[in-house]
Amino acid sequence: MKKHRDPILSISPEYQQFIEELKARVISARVSAARAITHEVILLYWDIGQGIVEKQQSHSWGDSVVETVAADLQEAFPGMRGFSPDSVWRMRQFYSEYAAPSFLEQLVPEMKMRGSLFLEQPVPEMAGKPVALRHDQFLD
Repeated sequence: MKKHRDPILSISPEYQQFIEELKARVISARVSAARAITHEVILLYWDIGQGIVEKQQSHSWGDSVVETVAADLQEAFPGMRGFSPDSVWRMRQFYSEYAAPSFLEQLVPEMKMRGSLFLEQPVPEMAGKPVALRHDQFLD
């Protein structure tokens, strides 16, 4: 059942202000959700890279494990982007280049503030490595 708008109510200044506040809240919630998703996905990709590197070191697995992980994740999550062999290689590289604990210490607060990562304070272990990440950099 479709209801019609009340023309008198919709021209009221109080109603207009109320609608503007609601619209601002919706936009704010959408931005917060996008930031949270980006934050979690980047941490996930770093964690996948860490797992691969650590298993390669502890079990002497070769590079083919990256391709196998990619195939198994694609099979487990059909239709989901981000698990091509190239993407999984980038996850491994991401961890390898930014494995310093101080990187993660900075990552979490930066991601919460900005929704993407751009480190303002240099991390000594990462000298010369630019860091500006978005989760879509890992997508196929």
